[in-house]
Amino acid sequence: MSRTKNSAARIAYCERQLENLARVDIRAQAEAMGLAADEAGKTARARFLGREYLISNEGVRDAEEGRNVPVDTQSVLAHYIASRGRGEASLEFVPIGRLTGLASGASAGTSPSDQLFKPLADKFGPDYEAFRKAALALGAKHVGLSQAGAQSFVFDGLPKLPVRAEFFEADEEFGAEIKILFSSNATVFVMYEVLELTIMSLVVALLLEAGLISCPDDCQASFI
Repeated sequence: MSRTKNSAARIAYCERQLENLARVDIRAQAEAMGLAADEAGKTARARFLGREYLISNEGVRDAEEGRNVPVDTQSVLAHYIASRGRGEASLEFVPIGRLTGLASGASAGTSPSDQLFKPLADKFGPDYEAFRKAALALGAKHVGLSQAGAQSFVFDGLPKLPVRAEFFEADEEFGAEIKILFSSNATVFVMYEVLELTIMSLVVALLLEAGLISCPDDCQASFI
C-alpha cells in the first residue's frame, strides 16, 4: 500500500477488509479493542478523526445519517475491530519507519512512508495556529512539548492505535516541519498498510478542517 497506488487498489483493499468484517464477533472484538458495543452486541461505535462511526458485520457507516464514509476510513476501522492483537498501546511514540523492523544506522526511523505526511508541512507552512485549531477540532489532545521540542497532539479515538502529530516551528536554521508518529507496538494491533492509510486519512482530515484543500479534487481519500 502506498500513496502512489490509485484509488482502485485502495477500494480493492477496502473490499477485502469488509469481507473479513462480515465474520467478526462484534461484541467480543469491541471489548478487546476498547470500543463500545450496543446492547445486542451487533454494532460498535468508534470515534476516528472527529467523526463517529458505527461498525457492524454489514460494514462501516457514519453515525450521522447521509454522510459518506471514506474508503480508507472503512479499511482502518474494519481492520482495527478484527484485530487479534491484545494488550495495551505503548506510550512510546516512534516514526513509522521504526515499525518496519528494517531501519538501521543513520537512517533509523526514516521510511518512504514519511512522504505521506509531507503535504502537511507543504500546506500549513509555518502556520502553527491553523494546525493547532484543525487538530483540536478533530479531537486531538494537546500534550505539550515533546523531548525534541515539538508541539505535540495525540489522536486517541482508537484506544489501541493512538497517533501523535508533532509540529516543529520554524527557526533561523530550519523551516517548519510536521511529523506523524505511532505507538511503538502499533503493529501488534494493525498491519503496516493500515498505518499508512491512517496517515493518509489524518492528512486529508487536517487539511480539510483548515480549509487548505477541498473535496473531491484535492482529496487523497476516495469515497464510496
